[in-house]
Amino acid sequence: MTGLKLSALNQIKLLTIISSIDDLNYPEKTNTHYIVNAPYIFSACWKVVKPLLQERTRRKIQVLPGCGRDELLTIMDYSSLPHFCRREGSGSSRHSESGSENCYSLDHPFHQGLYNHIKQQARLREAVEPIKQGSFHVDFPVPPDDEVEIAKTIESKLHKFENGNDV
Repeated sequence: MTGLKLSALNQIKLLTIISSIDDLNYPEKTNTHYIVNAPYIFSACWKVVKPLLQERTRRKIQVLPGCGRDELLTIMDYSSLPHFCRREGSGSSRHSESGSENCYSLDHPFHQGLYNHIKQQARLREAVEPIKQGSFHVDFPVPPDDEVEIAKTIESKLHKFENGNDV
């Protein structure tokens, strides 16, 4: 634990307090959250954050390997699975059934409704032209001669130090 400072422990303590307040004050909305197709970096972060959470909260979050198809089928129907979990052996959300590099699927009623809502909102808005950006000139003030000399001296000393002449 090289480089660990006492101030880091204060931050961990603060995160633990925030987690406790959040856990105790917000109503229970769901029984379990399933996280699938998590990238490697998420797994690493989860290992750090997980000990800071209350046990009750930890039980509610399930991080499944790959697309988690087998585990998800124990709690939901095949038709409710995300499209990237429907292909046999699919471990990535980047490949849809059509073979495209797209996670979005119009085979789910929620996605259909969302897409229709976005289309409707786009039709309601009128086309807006981008604002034309003009150019302008800025004059920089000329520093007094003594400040220029100081800057040149500092610059020359740094160059000497960089070259190893003034070490």
